[in-house]
Amino acid sequence: MIKRAIIGILLIAAVAIIVINFFEEDAQPIDTGESASAQDESLAEGLSQGQAAPDFTLTDQNGDTVQLSDYRGKKVILNFWATWCPPCRAEMPHMQEFHENNADGDVVILAVNLTAQDNGEEAIRSFIDEFGLTFSIPMDETGSTAQTYQIRTVPTTYILDTKGEIAQKIVGPMDEQIMKDQTDSID
Repeated sequence: MIKRAIIGILLIAAVAIIVINFFEEDAQPIDTGESASAQDESLAEGLSQGQAAPDFTLTDQNGDTVQLSDYRGKKVILNFWATWCPPCRAEMPHMQEFHENNADGDVVILAVNLTAQDNGEEAIRSFIDEFGLTFSIPMDETGSTAQTYQIRTVPTTYILDTKGEIAQKIVGPMDEQIMKDQTDSID
C-alpha cells in the first residue's frame, strides 16, 4: 500500500514537471561558459529534420568522454531521459534489447541522462544496474545539452543519420520495433 502511494506521488510529480516544462515559454539560458559565438554556432545547426544535430561533449556513466560528432558515419539514437520518468522506465528494456541485437551494426544509442534534473548519482547508478544498461549514458550535469535540444518532455529522442543530421524526433517512449523502423529507413 505504501509502495503504491509513493509511486502515485512520484507519478504526480513527474506529470507536474512535464506540464511546467511544457508551458514554460521563455527558458532562461544556462551559462555553460561557452562564448556567444560558440552558442550561436550550435543554435545555427538547428533541430529541424535535415539539419545537423548540435554537437556536445559529456561524460558517460563510466567516466569516458562522449562527443556526438565522433559518431558521424553511424546512425545515432539520441535519447533524453530521467530516472523519475515512468515512460523512460518502460522504454529502457527495449533500448537495451535493441542495443544487444545491433551490437555489430551501424546504430549507436546515446541515452543522455538529464542529470541536472534527476534524483542524484545513486538513483542513476541504481537505474542503470536495475535495467542492466550497457549502452553509453552521457550525463548532462549542467542541463545545457537538454536546453540546446529543447527538451521539454522525457523521453524525447532524435534519430540521426550517418551525416549527423536529424532524421526524426520522437516525443514519448519507443519500443524496439520503432527503433528498428526508424533506423532502417535512413542512411
